Amino acid sequence: MNEEIPLSKIKEICEHFHLTALWNKIEENPPIRPFKSDGCTHWVNEWKGVSIYSACFVHDLKYWAGYPNEEVERLIADAELMIDIAKLLNSTTMAETMFFGVRIGGTETFKRPFSWGFGRF
Repeated sequence: MNEEIPLSKIKEICEHFHLTALWNKIEENPPIRPFKSDGCTHWVNEWKGVSIYSACFVHDLKYWAGYPNEEVERLIADAELMIDIAKLLNSTTMAETMFFGVRIGGTETFKRPFSWGFGRF
Protein backbone atom coordinates (compact mmCIF):
# COMPACT_ATOMS: atom_id res chain seq x y z
CA MET A 1 0.00 0.00 0.00
CA ASN A 2 1.21 3.51 -0.93
CA GLU A 3 4.18 2.05 -2.80
CA GLU A 4 4.96 3.02 -6.36
CA ILE A 5 4.32 0.10 -8.70
CA PRO A 6 6.24 -0.06 -12.00
CA LEU A 7 4.50 -0.70 -15.30
CA SER A 8 6.07 -4.16 -15.57
CA LYS A 9 4.36 -5.19 -12.32
CA ILE A 10 1.09 -3.52 -13.39
CA LYS A 11 1.18 -5.67 -16.54
CA GLU A 12 1.54 -8.80 -14.37
CA ILE A 13 -1.35 -7.67 -12.15
CA CYS A 14 -3.57 -7.01 -15.16
CA GLU A 15 -2.73 -10.46 -16.54
CA HIS A 16 -3.47 -12.08 -13.18
CA PHE A 17 -6.90 -10.40 -12.93
CA HIS A 18 -7.67 -10.87 -16.66
CA LEU A 19 -7.76 -7.11 -17.25
CA THR A 20 -6.53 -7.20 -20.84
CA ALA A 21 -8.41 -4.09 -21.97
CA LEU A 22 -7.12 -2.13 -18.99
CA TRP A 23 -3.52 -3.15 -19.70
CA ASN A 24 -3.94 -2.23 -23.39
CA LYS A 25 -5.18 1.20 -22.35
CA ILE A 26 -2.23 1.69 -19.98
CA GLU A 27 0.35 0.35 -22.44
CA GLU A 28 -0.98 2.50 -25.28
CA ASN A 29 -0.92 5.71 -23.23
CA PRO A 30 0.58 5.32 -19.73
CA PRO A 31 -0.64 7.81 -17.13
CA ILE A 32 1.88 10.54 -16.33
CA ARG A 33 1.86 9.91 -12.58
CA PRO A 34 3.20 6.66 -11.11
CA PHE A 35 0.65 4.25 -9.68
CA LYS A 36 0.18 3.93 -5.95
CA SER A 37 -2.82 2.41 -4.22
CA ASP A 38 -4.02 3.68 -0.88
CA GLY A 39 -6.39 0.76 -0.55
CA CYS A 40 -10.01 1.52 0.24
CA THR A 41 -9.67 5.30 0.25
CA HIS A 42 -10.96 6.89 3.47
CA TRP A 43 -12.50 3.55 4.37
CA VAL A 44 -11.49 0.23 5.93
CA ASN A 45 -9.37 -2.37 4.15
CA GLU A 46 -10.83 -5.17 6.23
CA TRP A 47 -14.38 -5.87 7.37
CA LYS A 48 -15.33 -8.44 9.97
CA GLY A 49 -11.97 -10.17 9.57
CA VAL A 50 -12.10 -10.27 5.76
CA SER A 51 -9.62 -8.27 3.68
CA ILE A 52 -11.25 -6.24 0.94
CA TYR A 53 -7.98 -4.58 -0.05
CA SER A 54 -7.58 -6.57 -3.28
CA ALA A 55 -10.88 -5.25 -4.64
CA CYS A 56 -9.93 -1.68 -3.73
CA PHE A 57 -6.47 -2.12 -5.27
CA VAL A 58 -7.93 -3.18 -8.63
CA HIS A 59 -10.45 -0.32 -8.42
CA ASP A 60 -7.61 2.13 -7.76
CA LEU A 61 -5.78 0.81 -10.82
CA LYS A 62 -8.83 1.43 -13.00
CA TYR A 63 -9.25 4.94 -11.58
CA TRP A 64 -5.55 5.74 -12.06
CA ALA A 65 -5.70 4.79 -15.75
CA GLY A 66 -9.01 6.54 -16.47
CA TYR A 67 -9.38 9.27 -19.06
CA PRO A 68 -11.43 12.43 -18.54
CA ASN A 69 -15.14 12.13 -19.26
CA GLU A 70 -15.24 8.32 -19.28
CA GLU A 71 -18.50 8.19 -17.37
CA VAL A 72 -19.50 4.72 -18.56
CA GLU A 73 -16.07 3.25 -17.81
CA ARG A 74 -16.13 4.83 -14.35
CA LEU A 75 -19.59 3.43 -13.64
CA ILE A 76 -18.42 -0.02 -14.72
CA ALA A 77 -15.33 0.22 -12.47
CA ASP A 78 -17.54 1.23 -9.53
CA ALA A 79 -20.05 -1.53 -10.22
CA GLU A 80 -17.24 -4.08 -10.47
CA LEU A 81 -15.91 -2.87 -7.10
CA MET A 82 -19.36 -3.38 -5.61
CA ILE A 83 -19.58 -6.90 -7.04
CA ASP A 84 -16.06 -7.79 -5.88
CA ILE A 85 -16.79 -6.56 -2.36
CA ALA A 86 -20.10 -8.45 -2.26
CA LYS A 87 -18.32 -11.65 -3.31
CA LEU A 88 -15.53 -11.22 -0.76
CA LEU A 89 -17.95 -10.51 2.09
CA ASN A 90 -20.80 -12.72 0.87
CA SER A 91 -23.05 -9.74 1.55
CA THR A 92 -24.35 -6.71 -0.32
CA THR A 93 -24.66 -4.15 2.49
CA MET A 94 -21.03 -3.00 2.58
CA ALA A 95 -20.72 -3.41 -1.19
CA GLU A 96 -23.64 -1.07 -1.83
CA THR A 97 -22.37 1.45 0.74
CA MET A 98 -18.97 1.52 -0.94
CA PHE A 99 -20.56 1.85 -4.38
CA PHE A 100 -22.43 4.97 -3.34
CA GLY A 101 -19.31 6.35 -1.68
CA VAL A 102 -17.14 6.03 -4.78
CA ARG A 103 -19.90 7.39 -7.01
CA ILE A 104 -20.03 10.54 -4.89
CA GLY A 105 -16.38 10.93 -3.88
CA GLY A 106 -14.55 9.64 -6.95
CA THR A 107 -15.73 12.12 -9.54
CA GLU A 108 -12.93 13.61 -11.64
CA THR A 109 -14.30 17.10 -10.96
CA PHE A 110 -12.63 17.10 -7.54
CA LYS A 111 -9.15 16.32 -8.98
CA ARG A 112 -8.20 14.49 -5.78
CA PRO A 113 -5.47 11.83 -5.57
CA PHE A 114 -8.26 9.23 -5.67
CA SER A 115 -10.50 10.81 -8.34
CA TRP A 116 -11.20 9.16 -11.67
CA GLY A 117 -8.13 9.59 -13.87
CA PHE A 118 -5.82 10.53 -10.98
CA GLY A 119 -2.83 9.21 -12.89
CA ARG A 120 -3.46 11.63 -15.73
CA PHE A 121 -3.55 15.00 -13.94
